[in-house]
Amino acid sequence: MDDIEIITLDAKADYKRVADLMHRASDYVAMETGKANNPGFVHSALTDSPPNCGPDDIFLRGLERPDGTLAGFAGSIRHFPEQGHWYMGLLILDPNVRRQGLGYTAAKHVINEVRADGAPCIRIAVLDVNKGARTFWDKLGFEHERTVRADPKGDGHKRHVLKLNLEEE
Repeated sequence: MDDIEIITLDAKADYKRVADLMHRASDYVAMETGKANNPGFVHSALTDSPPNCGPDDIFLRGLERPDGTLAGFAGSIRHFPEQGHWYMGLLILDPNVRRQGLGYTAAKHVINEVRADGAPCIRIAVLDVNKGARTFWDKLGFEHERTVRADPKGDGHKRHVLKLNLEEE
Protein backbone atom coordinates (compact mmCIF):
# COMPACT_ATOMS: atom_id res chain seq x y z
CA MET A 1 0.00 0.00 0.00
CA ASP A 2 3.07 2.25 0.08
CA ASP A 3 2.57 3.10 -3.59
CA ILE A 4 -0.89 4.63 -3.07
CA GLU A 5 -1.09 8.41 -2.83
CA ILE A 6 -3.92 10.44 -1.30
CA ILE A 7 -4.88 13.14 -3.77
CA THR A 8 -7.51 15.86 -4.15
CA LEU A 9 -10.22 14.98 -6.65
CA ASP A 10 -12.33 17.25 -8.82
CA ALA A 11 -15.99 16.24 -9.09
CA LYS A 12 -16.18 16.85 -12.82
CA ALA A 13 -12.69 15.89 -13.99
CA ASP A 14 -12.50 12.73 -11.88
CA TYR A 15 -16.09 11.51 -12.28
CA LYS A 16 -15.11 8.55 -14.49
CA ARG A 17 -12.40 7.39 -12.08
CA VAL A 18 -14.78 7.52 -9.12
CA ALA A 19 -17.48 5.75 -11.16
CA ASP A 20 -14.96 3.03 -12.03
CA LEU A 21 -14.12 2.58 -8.33
CA MET A 22 -17.78 2.44 -7.39
CA HIS A 23 -18.36 -0.16 -10.09
CA ARG A 24 -15.63 -2.30 -8.52
CA ALA A 25 -17.09 -1.63 -5.07
CA SER A 26 -20.60 -2.46 -6.26
CA ASP A 27 -21.22 -4.58 -3.16
CA TYR A 28 -21.26 -1.41 -1.04
CA VAL A 29 -23.19 0.62 -3.62
CA ALA A 30 -25.86 -2.13 -3.74
CA MET A 31 -26.04 -2.20 0.06
CA GLU A 32 -26.49 1.58 0.17
CA THR A 33 -28.80 2.10 -2.81
CA GLY A 34 -30.26 -1.28 -3.75
CA LYS A 35 -28.56 -1.15 -7.18
CA ALA A 36 -25.00 -2.29 -7.87
CA ASN A 37 -24.57 0.10 -10.80
CA ASN A 38 -25.91 3.48 -9.76
CA PRO A 39 -24.61 6.61 -11.56
CA GLY A 40 -26.82 8.77 -9.35
CA PHE A 41 -24.93 7.54 -6.29
CA VAL A 42 -21.60 8.48 -7.89
CA HIS A 43 -22.90 11.95 -8.73
CA SER A 44 -24.30 12.51 -5.23
CA ALA A 45 -21.07 11.30 -3.58
CA LEU A 46 -19.15 13.91 -5.57
CA THR A 47 -21.51 16.87 -5.42
CA ASP A 48 -24.17 16.67 -2.70
CA SER A 49 -23.91 19.01 0.25
CA PRO A 50 -26.33 20.58 2.69
CA PRO A 51 -27.81 23.99 1.76
CA ASN A 52 -25.61 25.89 4.25
CA CYS A 53 -22.39 24.54 2.68
CA GLY A 54 -20.74 25.85 -0.45
CA PRO A 55 -18.42 24.22 -2.98
CA ASP A 56 -15.38 25.16 -0.86
CA ASP A 57 -16.79 23.04 1.97
CA ILE A 58 -16.74 19.79 -0.05
CA PHE A 59 -13.51 17.80 0.24
CA LEU A 60 -12.95 14.90 -2.16
CA ARG A 61 -9.95 12.65 -1.66
CA GLY A 62 -8.85 9.80 -3.86
CA LEU A 63 -6.50 6.97 -3.00
CA GLU A 64 -4.62 6.80 -6.27
CA ARG A 65 -2.56 3.89 -7.53
CA PRO A 66 0.50 4.49 -9.74
CA ASP A 67 -1.56 3.50 -12.80
CA GLY A 68 -4.06 6.31 -12.08
CA THR A 69 -6.94 4.11 -10.93
CA LEU A 70 -8.51 4.75 -7.56
CA ALA A 71 -8.21 2.23 -4.75
CA GLY A 72 -10.49 4.35 -2.58
CA PHE A 73 -12.48 7.52 -2.15
CA ALA A 74 -13.21 9.70 0.87
CA GLY A 75 -15.70 12.54 0.74
CA SER A 76 -16.21 14.98 3.59
CA ILE A 77 -18.06 18.21 4.23
CA ARG A 78 -17.05 21.14 6.41
CA HIS A 79 -19.63 23.12 8.45
CA PHE A 80 -22.11 20.29 8.83
CA PRO A 81 -24.28 19.69 10.78
CA GLU A 82 -23.25 23.03 12.26
CA GLN A 83 -20.66 25.73 11.68
CA GLY A 84 -17.14 24.45 12.34
CA HIS A 85 -18.10 20.77 12.50
CA TRP A 86 -17.24 18.19 9.84
CA TYR A 87 -19.05 15.21 8.40
CA MET A 88 -17.56 12.34 6.42
CA GLY A 89 -20.10 11.40 3.81
CA LEU A 90 -18.36 8.35 2.43
CA LEU A 91 -15.24 6.22 2.67
CA ILE A 92 -15.30 3.49 0.05
CA LEU A 93 -12.55 1.07 -0.95
CA ASP A 94 -11.95 -1.28 -3.83
CA PRO A 95 -12.72 -4.78 -2.47
CA ASN A 96 -9.20 -5.89 -3.50
CA VAL A 97 -7.58 -3.56 -0.95
CA ARG A 98 -9.93 -3.91 1.99
CA ARG A 99 -8.54 -5.14 5.31
CA GLN A 100 -5.01 -4.03 4.40
CA GLY A 101 -4.89 -0.78 6.40
CA LEU A 102 -5.83 1.56 3.58
CA GLY A 103 -9.17 2.50 5.16
CA TYR A 104 -7.34 3.44 8.35
CA THR A 105 -4.83 5.52 6.37
CA ALA A 106 -7.60 7.35 4.50
CA ALA A 107 -9.67 7.95 7.64
CA LYS A 108 -6.65 9.27 9.56
CA HIS A 109 -5.84 11.59 6.63
CA VAL A 110 -9.33 13.10 6.77
CA ILE A 111 -9.28 13.29 10.57
CA ASN A 112 -5.95 15.14 10.42
CA GLU A 113 -7.41 17.60 7.87
CA VAL A 114 -10.35 18.19 10.19
CA ARG A 115 -8.04 18.64 13.18
CA ALA A 116 -5.88 21.11 11.20
CA ASP A 117 -9.03 23.09 10.41
CA GLY A 118 -9.62 23.49 14.16
CA ALA A 119 -12.89 21.57 14.15
CA PRO A 120 -14.15 20.21 17.48
CA CYS A 121 -15.39 16.95 15.94
CA ILE A 122 -16.19 14.87 12.90
CA ARG A 123 -19.23 12.66 12.36
CA ILE A 124 -20.11 9.79 10.06
CA ALA A 125 -23.37 7.91 9.55
CA VAL A 126 -22.97 4.14 9.27
CA LEU A 127 -25.63 1.88 7.80
CA ASP A 128 -27.03 -0.47 10.44
CA VAL A 129 -26.52 -3.42 8.07
CA ASN A 130 -22.82 -2.57 7.63
CA LYS A 131 -21.50 -4.22 10.82
CA GLY A 132 -17.90 -4.20 9.59
CA ALA A 133 -17.96 -0.43 9.11
CA ARG A 134 -19.34 0.07 12.61
CA THR A 135 -16.47 -1.97 14.06
CA PHE A 136 -13.94 -0.03 11.94
CA TRP A 137 -15.14 3.39 13.14
CA ASP A 138 -15.40 2.22 16.75
CA LYS A 139 -11.72 1.19 16.63
CA LEU A 140 -10.82 4.69 15.44
CA GLY A 141 -12.46 6.14 18.55
CA PHE A 142 -15.80 7.23 17.12
CA GLU A 143 -18.65 6.97 19.59
CA HIS A 144 -22.36 6.44 19.01
CA GLU A 145 -24.19 9.75 19.09
CA ARG A 146 -27.65 8.76 17.88
CA THR A 147 -29.57 6.38 15.65
CA VAL A 148 -31.64 7.65 12.74
CA ARG A 149 -34.63 5.50 11.88
CA ALA A 150 -35.11 4.20 8.40
CA ASP A 151 -37.20 6.48 6.22
CA PRO A 152 -39.66 4.33 4.25
CA LYS A 153 -39.78 7.08 1.60
CA GLY A 154 -35.97 7.15 1.41
CA ASP A 155 -33.54 4.27 1.06
CA GLY A 156 -35.05 2.30 3.95
CA HIS A 157 -31.82 2.12 5.99
CA LYS A 158 -31.41 2.78 9.68
CA ARG A 159 -28.16 4.67 10.34
CA HIS A 160 -25.95 5.17 13.35
CA VAL A 161 -24.40 8.61 13.61
CA LEU A 162 -20.94 8.29 15.14
CA LYS A 163 -18.86 11.18 16.43
CA LEU A 164 -15.17 11.63 17.09
CA ASN A 165 -14.45 14.46 19.51
CA LEU A 166 -11.18 16.16 18.65
CA GLU A 167 -11.10 18.64 21.52
CA GLU A 168 -10.47 15.88 24.08
CA GLU A 169 -7.33 14.58 22.39
